[in-house]
Amino acid sequence: MASWAHNDPRSTRLAGGASGVATAQRQGLWAAVDELIDRATSLPDLEFHRLHLLAARRWRATGRLVPRNLRDAERSSAILSLVAPAVLKKAREAYDRTIVLMKGPEIACKYPDPALRPFGDLDLLVPDAAEAQRALLAAGFVRTGAPELYVDIHHVQPLQWPGSPLSVELHDRPKWIDGLPAPSRAELLASAVGGSTGVPGVLALSPELHAIAIAAHSWAHAPLARLGHLLDLAAVTDGLDRAELELIATRLGIRRPWRASIAASDALFADGPRTRPLRLWGRNLEAVRERTVLEAHLGRWLAPWWALGAGGALRSNAFTLSRELWRLGDEPWTAKLRRTRRALRHASRRLSDHQRTLGEEGP
Repeated sequence: MASWAHNDPRSTRLAGGASGVATAQRQGLWAAVDELIDRATSLPDLEFHRLHLLAARRWRATGRLVPRNLRDAERSSAILSLVAPAVLKKAREAYDRTIVLMKGPEIACKYPDPALRPFGDLDLLVPDAAEAQRALLAAGFVRTGAPELYVDIHHVQPLQWPGSPLSVELHDRPKWIDGLPAPSRAELLASAVGGSTGVPGVLALSPELHAIAIAAHSWAHAPLARLGHLLDLAAVTDGLDRAELELIATRLGIRRPWRASIAASDALFADGPRTRPLRLWGRNLEAVRERTVLEAHLGRWLAPWWALGAGGALRSNAFTLSRELWRLGDEPWTAKLRRTRRALRHASRRLSDHQRTLGEEGP
């Protein structure tokens, strides 16, 4: 398994003076993860929550058989962990301006072993993503993915070093919550500290800004949908000052979703009180299963009330209503009504099963 040295000179302070020894909080965190893994009823559910690699460790420790496909996933993750510093070094050699690594390996270093936290790309915040992309292409990186998917979003078309399984995403800004202003690129770059990968010149966001960016990224994708996202949050906030995090989140205008995210993380991993979002649309987290069709819809409708305030939530709900009630493109109304009836019939089904059914049956 992979092992990285932490280069942040503040690491001793952040660990509460533990000098690399796991804190009681951190030990409790991984014990809570084991309890959730024991609660899961299927490997696909653990894969959905991105706990499958930790499950392999748990099952092996308890004498349970680790299936072949999970052993293959472990090997792939170990390879990616070993390849990541080499790809980062290539990127650093190609681009001589500031490079800040977000998520991925910077979160993985907080896990018991970096190879236990899955990732498939390297998210790099840079002063100018288009400029950095040209530099990496000139150095031998190649484009990957469909270019039309990366127009007017937070990063340019991903790149790969030939032969590497990892893609590199060059960001002008982090992914943020619609309706909330994102922090400036200048502020994020100015916060950078020494990174955890051991690659000279590859920095990381300050621990506090990184934690808040992780919460924003998770909420922007699907609020309180995956245990792995909330586990990341629990891991990176271990040892940080909660009052300071609250102040920063408030200054950045993200206090509401930050509070909802960290409270849910505490409820699941630190014996915190059960929160209302967990009761309303996050029941799948406690049950360690994929979301149902109903839970996904409830999340879309209710999450804005925990993130945007009344005015923003009403605007978001109006957009959601128009999207859910209207047809897709030139879709006939009869097809739209069939889709609606299927969604109602499948309310308690796993969302992926419902989506697969839609694909098989067509519009």
